Amino acid sequence: MLVALISLAALAATVYALVRAVRTMDLDKKEARGRYLSAGLFLVLQAFVGVYAAVGMVENDILSALVLNAVLSALSLASVCAPQVKERLAAYLGPQGRFPHPLVGAIIFVLLGGAFATLALEVPSNHNLLWMYPLCLLLEWGIVTALLGGLFLIFQRRAGVPSVLALLFFVLGLAEHFVITFKSMPIAPGDLSALSTAMAVAGTGYSYILNPFCLYGMAFAALAVYTLRLAALIAPRNQGDKRALVVNLLAGALCIAGVGAHVTMVDYYNQLNIQVYTWRPLESYYRQGFLPSFISGAQTIKPPVPEGYSIGTAKDLMAEYAEEYDAAEGASIERQQASAQFDEKKPAIVTIMNETFADLSIYQNLHAGYEGPQLYKNIPDALQRGILYVSAYGGGTCNTEFEYLTGNSMAFLGSGTYPYTIYDLARTESLPKQFRDLGYKTTAIHPNHGTNWNRENVYKTLGFDQFLTIKDFQDAEKLRGMVTDAATYDAILEMLESDESPQFIFDVTMQNHSGYETGLVPFDKQVDYPIDGMSDPEVNEYLALIEESDRALKDFLAALRKLDREVIVVFFGDHQPFFPDRFNEQWFPGEDEAAHAERLWQTDYIIWANYDVAGRDQESSVDDLSTNFLGSAMMNLVGAPMTAWEKAHVMLRRDLPALNATGFEDKSLRWYLSSAATAPEDYPKGSPAAEAITARENLAKMQYFMMFRDGKDIYTKVFQSAANETDPNLAPGTTKIK
Repeated sequence: MLVALISLAALAATVYALVRAVRTMDLDKKEARGRYLSAGLFLVLQAFVGVYAAVGMVENDILSALVLNAVLSALSLASVCAPQVKERLAAYLGPQGRFPHPLVGAIIFVLLGGAFATLALEVPSNHNLLWMYPLCLLLEWGIVTALLGGLFLIFQRRAGVPSVLALLFFVLGLAEHFVITFKSMPIAPGDLSALSTAMAVAGTGYSYILNPFCLYGMAFAALAVYTLRLAALIAPRNQGDKRALVVNLLAGALCIAGVGAHVTMVDYYNQLNIQVYTWRPLESYYRQGFLPSFISGAQTIKPPVPEGYSIGTAKDLMAEYAEEYDAAEGASIERQQASAQFDEKKPAIVTIMNETFADLSIYQNLHAGYEGPQLYKNIPDALQRGILYVSAYGGGTCNTEFEYLTGNSMAFLGSGTYPYTIYDLARTESLPKQFRDLGYKTTAIHPNHGTNWNRENVYKTLGFDQFLTIKDFQDAEKLRGMVTDAATYDAILEMLESDESPQFIFDVTMQNHSGYETGLVPFDKQVDYPIDGMSDPEVNEYLALIEESDRALKDFLAALRKLDREVIVVFFGDHQPFFPDRFNEQWFPGEDEAAHAERLWQTDYIIWANYDVAGRDQESSVDDLSTNFLGSAMMNLVGAPMTAWEKAHVMLRRDLPALNATGFEDKSLRWYLSSAATAPEDYPKGSPAAEAITARENLAKMQYFMMFRDGKDIYTKVFQSAANETDPNLAPGTTKIK
């Protein structure tokens, strides 16, 4: 209530002072009315804060109220006294002044106005600008100022329109504050696709309370408006000069066009290294600023249209590959036997995407004699196993599951893109949809918050009937506060034992999630692998978790061997932990660049069955592939009905065995960075590299069709309701950014 009293008292005092000031100026009614109107914006802001605070919608902070009202009162009086202010400015900056360069003075005031408008945008939501990267703050100020300056010139050095833009920046900052307050998430480019929905629910169940930083932001917005007015007061006008009119228009248009060219031609993600950490995007927005982060996100989410793409071309390609499959692999005795058996048995399909499961013995045994997860590596009767090339490193789990469940590759979606949070996936095929259409019950399991990565919405879209989250594992066994792999396997066994219906189950585990310096691994589960003679607690904690995953998988498969129903298991790791890059750099110098990079972007997989799959050898044959091809490989092996999209995958792999966001592999098993695909002329026609590039181009066209069709209305309209949170024991968004 103190804020209301301060604001209303300040408003009354300001109005009284204005009336007295105008009366002393000996003005006629029209001139007096004009003076009052010049102060109108600031008086309206004071009145708004006073009334809004009176109904309890402003936090009771005295300092911010005093600062805001002091600024608004001062600017109101200064506005009424504009002629006197202009005289003072002319004494310094006018043609006869001490510094007779009024245009330079006007430019300085526009620059100041840009600084105040930038603060009006940032301060309501970003409360510690000292944490911002200075160059990002400078970039944001440059963009804001160029836009204000452009409008200032286009409207012939008048302040009205640029002042409106300055106020809109404050409104945007205020909107950002409320979105963060309600969702612990910033405004992202994809939100614009659901703006109408957001507006429809904006008044439902939310309290739009202004905090002190909102009041400071309002003060900065008011200062931005006034400094732009000062620029207009001092700027030479050259009334009636057509040449000056044209020069102003051209200069203003160049400013705005320059901003447009900058944000469309400069690659924020790769060139400026302005990247949105999508797991906790608030950190990126706080460190890099709203506009740079928003622009970076906007640049990455629009999928590139493949060269030569058309819906007809994509459909024809898919049909051609499917026909080739039907005439070759599909017509084989082995496939026909497996297919007949699958139709009869309808085995359960259990997929386990194991958090951060990887065999780090590929890094020269870690210089510690480490041999990897031995129980996993010695499974003798898998249908197939091998290296799995993924599009995630150190994090980004959702992209690995996206590739597996849909068969789409991150190779064509750009850096920093997370389809679960950006695109409408209703059009794309998915394994759960496919199995649901076959009469299967479809279940997703993730013993953490269902809001993470927007899974609560995406899983419904992809065809899951039910989604078990941390709420379903409250009493489960935990390790380091995370639900164990074994606990999720027990839940799967219970579902398989209690319900004879055919089931498709997708389990995204949590046990091995980073970080690895918790010190919470029990003594009897700890390991010690001294790397070059030095013990690394972080590495040892991770390896201890992998051994626990190894044991849990062995026990799970042993239980399935005894189960009186047919079950297929697909098991794979989503990505490596975040630390092996230092081993890669230190221990593998001077090797081929693509092979060097791909070592970081690989995990392992197996496809296993607890019964004899007809027509298939179950001798753990090795076939290295990528996550987007894993689902179609499983469907082909077990005899499940396959779509044209999946058949195309099988045939494409003759020339393109694997690909991910980093690179692609040709049939000679040589790897290339993704950039090589832009220069097919560098490779002889008919060479493995040229054929791989052609296959990759065909896949890009088919994938664009599968995901986006004609490229219209591609963004999601259902957004996660809370911020991501690693710790399942805390509410979403609880962990504070450090």
